[in-house]
Amino acid sequence: MRRISLAGVCAGSMLIAAAAVAPLSAQDFPTQSIKVVVGFAAGSGADVYVRYFANKLTQVSKRTVIVENRPGAAASIAVEYVARSKPDGYTLLAAGGATLASQLYLFKKPTTDPRKDFVYISPLLGQGFILMVDEQAPFKTISDLTAHLKAQKDKGSYATSNNPSTILSEIYKAAAGLETLQVQYRNSADYINDMLGGRIDFAMADPVFALAQINQGKFRPLGISTGQRIKSLPDIPTLQEAGIPNVDMNFWWTAAAPAGTPQPIVDQLNDWFTEIGKMEETREFLARFGSEPFIATPAQTKALIDKDVANWAEYVRLAKLEPQ
Repeated sequence: MRRISLAGVCAGSMLIAAAAVAPLSAQDFPTQSIKVVVGFAAGSGADVYVRYFANKLTQVSKRTVIVENRPGAAASIAVEYVARSKPDGYTLLAAGGATLASQLYLFKKPTTDPRKDFVYISPLLGQGFILMVDEQAPFKTISDLTAHLKAQKDKGSYATSNNPSTILSEIYKAAAGLETLQVQYRNSADYINDMLGGRIDFAMADPVFALAQINQGKFRPLGISTGQRIKSLPDIPTLQEAGIPNVDMNFWWTAAAPAGTPQPIVDQLNDWFTEIGKMEETREFLARFGSEPFIATPAQTKALIDKDVANWAEYVRLAKLEPQ
């Protein structure tokens, strides 16, 4: 009778088991469709960005990429969903760096930790918020606006509909020594009539919304929050140039995956997003919305998140944001 070595059987079983649980290599990935989750509604500015990158990822990966909208709770629903998903590269999160970094400060009991629950694949784009006033207002520069607001004292007001807008407005107030009052709105569209009616002096708005209003001749841009001018908006000075010191807030977007996603898959996805970011079509598409492609390695992207997490502690204090 032929003898079978128990050690050989065990070794063979272990090899089979290891093969069964071994992560796919970059060469094997992807073997099925990829899902990209975004924490905002279909048709929103965020959704427009994400669908563009999803379509391009379909082209370069040769696999279908599906966008899934999970809006609500300042995008934390989408963030938690992806953090709890299987770490196999098939469920990705597209979110603003600020959205992820702020999770620890905006909720009394945060359900995720952006430093531990994700691996970061690549930035997608960078954009700045735009300080704008009524086109019919006499203010041509931020210096003009500041002089007016100082004279108004606590009679002046600014509109806000989101945390970045509030933070930037409060930074401006602190730097200029203003007493301007904050007026909160449910969304940016709600303050249009109040600004046009002279009841609101200024607003800091995301570029998608701001440029739509500016191009219609309703509002005038006075500055942008990035440290350097946006190439597609060369005539809008930075807030630093306009006299508000130490403002360099690039509201960048990133692609992330659940912690534990194999590094070869993360690197493959980074290669694809880098390829997309270098496309002239991408540059032209983002320019329409006052944004620019943003390319970095996974390690660099993680460092950016860590920096944003540290910065948000001060932002929350300055803007007096209360955790919910």
